[in-house]
Amino acid sequence: MQFKDRIKELRRVRASELLPNPRNWRRHPEGQSNVLRGALEEIGYADALIAYETPDGLMLIDGHLRAETTPDMEVPVLVTDLDEQEANALLATLDPLAAMADPDQDKLTALLETVTSSNDSMNALLETLKDGYDPLILSDDQPEPDNPYTRKIETPIYEPTGIPPNLNDLRDRNIADALIEEIKQANLPDEIKEFLFDAAERHVVFHFQRIANYYAHASPDIKALMERSALVIIDYNQAIENGFIKFKEDIDEAFSEDYPNA
Repeated sequence: MQFKDRIKELRRVRASELLPNPRNWRRHPEGQSNVLRGALEEIGYADALIAYETPDGLMLIDGHLRAETTPDMEVPVLVTDLDEQEANALLATLDPLAAMADPDQDKLTALLETVTSSNDSMNALLETLKDGYDPLILSDDQPEPDNPYTRKIETPIYEPTGIPPNLNDLRDRNIADALIEEIKQANLPDEIKEFLFDAAERHVVFHFQRIANYYAHASPDIKALMERSALVIIDYNQAIENGFIKFKEDIDEAFSEDYPNA
């Protein structure tokens, strides 16, 4: 299949003349800014920003932090022929699409053995990657030394969007219900069926973006119960108190004991 080439040209533009996209949803903590500056100092520009043309000038799609970091430089920009709707779609999916890749830790470890840096921020990132790639640890918010299950996070703000979604749209029970029906038809003792019914509930899929919108419309008592059920996380410390973070720790520990070489 032949795909469209949407790149019109590679243009060098003074970074301060590029228009920041008002729909840009990515935030850049100080730690990321420091690493980027270190990479630019050691390597320089080896990638291009992405923009599209508007009546007011070139609007950024990707590269906001680089533009902010080097406002007085002429930087390489891939100028596309996207319209606003297409640019919004690319802005929404570019980073999440890249994050969907599965890391090969063995190859990453071998790669890191070939990389050296004289920049403190770069070296801190490289050391972190040796312990295993995790997008969360690349942020500026590191765990407290005396409590590895606590992160400094901003309290989420859930704003209602449109009308509240239907309850049936918050979850998908297709697999769970099919399995439950199969268990009902099986010739098994009632106590085994009851156990398998509980296990089948693990196949219920929750749509958390819709749940967050439903939560924003809900009454205070429903909100409190949704928080207790960890359908939304408002207070990270409360999530720890309710056992959700500790529960993950127990699972990880049990898995490591059973599969030490995994």
